[in-house]
Amino acid sequence: MTMLFKEPVQATPEQNDWLERRGWVYELLMDFLSRPPRMSLIAQWRQRAELTHRIPNSRGGKRLKSYLESIPERHFRSACHQEAEEYRRLFLGDQSMLIPCEGTFRAKRDGANAAACISHIRSMYADSGVVFNKLTGERDDHIAMELEFMAVLAEGMRSKADLSHMRRSCLEMADTQIRFLEVHLLKWAPRLAEELIRATKSPLYSGLAELLREFLADDLEQLRQWKAHIS
Repeated sequence: MTMLFKEPVQATPEQNDWLERRGWVYELLMDFLSRPPRMSLIAQWRQRAELTHRIPNSRGGKRLKSYLESIPERHFRSACHQEAEEYRRLFLGDQSMLIPCEGTFRAKRDGANAAACISHIRSMYADSGVVFNKLTGERDDHIAMELEFMAVLAEGMRSKADLSHMRRSCLEMADTQIRFLEVHLLKWAPRLAEELIRATKSPLYSGLAELLREFLADDLEQLRQWKAHIS
């Protein structure tokens, strides 16, 4: 009997570095775009950025890393309070500056069918076996939820890449992530990032916006190259 996909995924050193980093970046973006950041969250990511060096060396990545490292200890508490208030101004309430949910965003900007958009997102979550523990009624199409979906699949693909019997599963996960980026995240997140850059003077949120815009496009290209390399 012929055994298919019996060799582990053989990636280049650069691809292995990307596999190790990408889930971390999705998690970073998700954490800061999901809710007003607590002081503990900012402190945690500042420490992780210093220790791991995983923030991409892009314009947005450099800006974000520089900001996290430059907050003076004596001003740390007040800086964190200001960033939490900025999140509320940008994303929360009827008077918020931005629309953080894909269905509503694309309905207002493109005339898209919001209900159909959300239904398709839910079906992709379900087809991938991803179930979120929603504590405060989070919407499936919120930018943070979509980023968390990518973080979960990124970690799943990374953990299976070295297992000989998991190559087919890795390819399926890559296909799902490529489709989700093409059909959902890249249809609106870069425009949300542009609006965020215009709406804020916060170095934290402007850095996150630039990183979001840069990273999603680069990750799609890396996924396509990785899939072509191992297929």
